[in-house]
Amino acid sequence: MHALRNLTMQRLMVAILFMLLFVMAVRAPTDPDLWWHIRGGEYIVENLAVPKTDSFSYTLKGENWIDGGWGTQIFIYGAYKLFGGDRVPGDSGNIGLALFTAITATAGLAIVYRMCEGTVYVRAFALVLGAAAAAIFWSPRPHMASFVLTALLLYLIHLYKREHVDRLWLIPPMFALWANLHAGFTIGFVLLVGVLVGEAFGNWFNPDDDRVIKWPRLKKIALVTVLAVPMLVINPYGFRLYAFPFDTVNVGVLQDFIQEWASPNFHRPGDWPFAFLLLGVLATAGLSSRRIDWTDLLLVGGTAFVSLVAARNIATFALVA
Repeated sequence: MHALRNLTMQRLMVAILFMLLFVMAVRAPTDPDLWWHIRGGEYIVENLAVPKTDSFSYTLKGENWIDGGWGTQIFIYGAYKLFGGDRVPGDSGNIGLALFTAITATAGLAIVYRMCEGTVYVRAFALVLGAAAAAIFWSPRPHMASFVLTALLLYLIHLYKREHVDRLWLIPPMFALWANLHAGFTIGFVLLVGVLVGEAFGNWFNPDDDRVIKWPRLKKIALVTVLAVPMLVINPYGFRLYAFPFDTVNVGVLQDFIQEWASPNFHRPGDWPFAFLLLGVLATAGLSSRRIDWTDLLLVGGTAFVSLVAARNIATFALVA
């Protein structure tokens, strides 16, 4: 009877946790990029075609253009119109946009929760801290698709590495979907390479560690990583999409004038949860009696570094950490 009562309390705690996380993710849209994402979705729905040339700007009208988030824009536009959005800032369509953000954010966190260890209270604390760090960049934009898919990729790796459940065959088709939802698929490849390098280090330096993916099983992760690369071609732009993330990163004006491409500003309280999460990870690794896994070290350290370079990467760090 006591065990049943404890189980009921734990389930209640989890339900309350995710209700709070959902509420945390509901926010009024303020991102100026939102409007061209809505217009992009509207164009696709009305014309039943993905735009190949720029028809939205004045200076580059008619030039070749890749809409890297076209698939997610359909959902953003649908959420906006479902609640009566009519191209007027502050109209009822904002409700749909807020719900889109809350649903995708909560979905990503729910996947992370399944990977967390410890009691329900420890997992809840970790998830709330991670959510607080990531929340500064939650908005109704295509990058929310990358948030969910990054969490899913980490979960598939977690199943394979720690629970010996093989769902790696899902990774190549997942990248085909990712290529049509958001150009952040590069995040996935960075994480996969980090896993391959981390597990290789584990095999070389800690071969007796039962957490290490041994060479025969590691080859399968390498195989699905290679197979995922050609899957990106399944998109309206074909091979052109391969260069799109690199072309975007090389746009100097982004780093010079766009806040999310700059380093975090710790004079702003909004960036403090990232600092607390980073310090918490360092403290946990230092105080734990168990040595940190090579893959965990590379993924946490790597995503922390890119987050310190560009604050837009904090959400990825929050998922990993």
